[in-house]
Amino acid sequence: MTIGTVNTVEFVLTLSISITFILHLGWEAFTTYTIGLLLGGIIAAPFGAMLARRVAPRKLFTAVGVILTLTSLFGVAKWLGYIG
Repeated sequence: MTIGTVNTVEFVLTLSISITFILHLGWEAFTTYTIGLLLGGIIAAPFGAMLARRVAPRKLFTAVGVILTLTSLFGVAKWLGYIG
């Protein structure tokens, strides 16, 4: 039940974001910016599922938190002008 609910929510969210991109940026920008993300997601999804099955949840959550923190710090450093 939970998995079906989460998948439904993800679908509705992705659909609304896609419609927003198309309406505000135009079809050309939508396809240009998202084709790499779509292909990368299709290729990476099976590997992510295998990794999630084999790695302990606590380690996986810690790794995700570290990666998100580092990418956020990179964005802030770039915004402040520390990184060109």
